[in-house]
Amino acid sequence: MKYKSITVPFVGNFHIKKKADEFRLKFWGNEIPVEIEEIVELKLKIRIIPIPDLMNQCGVDAQITSDFKSIYVDQKNYEKDTNRFRFSLSHEIGHFILHKKFYQDLKILNFSDINNFMEMISEEEYSYLETQANKFGNYLLLPREELLKIREKVIKEVNKKHDIKSIDEKTLNSYLAGNISQQFLVSSGATEIALNDLNNSY
Repeated sequence: MKYKSITVPFVGNFHIKKKADEFRLKFWGNEIPVEIEEIVELKLKIRIIPIPDLMNQCGVDAQITSDFKSIYVDQKNYEKDTNRFRFSLSHEIGHFILHKKFYQDLKILNFSDINNFMEMISEEEYSYLETQANKFGNYLLLPREELLKIREKVIKEVNKKHDIKSIDEKTLNSYLAGNISQQFLVSSGATEIALNDLNNSY
């Protein structure tokens, strides 16, 4: 496979959110946190295979194979960084949903193929591919309807102790992200991105 010559198909934000919401409702429902590991292993029957030092060797936290039977994950994240591991799985499922035909054509089936792919794909095309999967993962683990409800509830609680009327929205979201992230079992960074995206999601 000539990875240098590939062109990543465009997928818009509205379509990514729609696909993430459909996937969540089909395999999990509206409950949070979304147990993505359970969905991957028990419902999709995809094996999760920890690889020692995957990030340093290939430059990726995780990689789904082109037959969609396995997801290789960095062993350190798998064992010690639950939030990052969960997002990595959601990201790879983003490829499964958004880029299925594209990934089948890549023919990534083993550890060696991952290395070849990472070494040969252009930075620009890889950026497009990863951005789309990151957005899917964010929409999947942080459903906007639930996030909006929780944000409003937390703001009411904060308002009882502090006057936050003069704080601009982005600064407020940054302040709220740490608290809210714990309810979704994701990082505060991913939560802040989702909070700032709320106005664009409706």
